[in-house]
Amino acid sequence: MWPSLRSGDVARVEPWAGELRPGEVVLARFAHALVVHRVRRCDGDTCVLLGDNARAEDPPLPRERVLGRVGLVRRGGEVLEPGRWDRGPRRWGRWRVEWKRGLAALLGRRRRA
Repeated sequence: MWPSLRSGDVARVEPWAGELRPGEVVLARFAHALVVHRVRRCDGDTCVLLGDNARAEDPPLPRERVLGRVGLVRRGGEVLEPGRWDRGPRRWGRWRVEWKRGLAALLGRRRRA
């Protein structure tokens, strides 16, 4: 989720009630891990999520797998309101991810599945 969430940030997850809106940051349980991603869309009983710097959407996920919304974030010793930490994907973040992927390919490293 970089640049919205950074290494070392502590996020408070609040239970969600009602509708999930596109753009909200949520904690969801996939078969292999817990992820914090942004809601791309919700259709009926499924939601599609997308990491801020991911190239592709996550596979559709049943709504009951969404555990809650990310509310406040503690960065360092400071508590940040949603308007201060949730800025969404930025050009710099996308460039950083592409640069790291290119460097890994150049060095012959592959992403772990």
